[in-house]
Amino acid sequence: MGKSRDPIANSSIYLERNKEPEHKLWISVLSKAVDDAFQGNDFGEALKAIDWIKRAGIDFKKVCQMAGRSPEYVRERILQTLLEREKRIIQNTERFYSETKKLKSNE
Repeated sequence: MGKSRDPIANSSIYLERNKEPEHKLWISVLSKAVDDAFQGNDFGEALKAIDWIKRAGIDFKKVCQMAGRSPEYVRERILQTLLEREKRIIQNTERFYSETKKLKSNE
């Protein structure tokens, strides 16, 4: 008779349940930074997150390692889209300040 196997033994649910809390924490930290960079409505915070990822400093590398991710892979994978997002934020911010300045000068 063949060995029976637990049907979820190799599933992502099983693996997710068995991750250490600290590992989940660092995955969340990294996810939050990426979310802030790409989805954040606070452009100042978005630019800080973008800069943090772009610079790939010691703390970025440490967070990636603690999350079980390669810092080089994470950065390379999102860098082009990240730069495009940064450019759009800067353009929108400049446009906003330019329009605000025009409105104030017309008063």
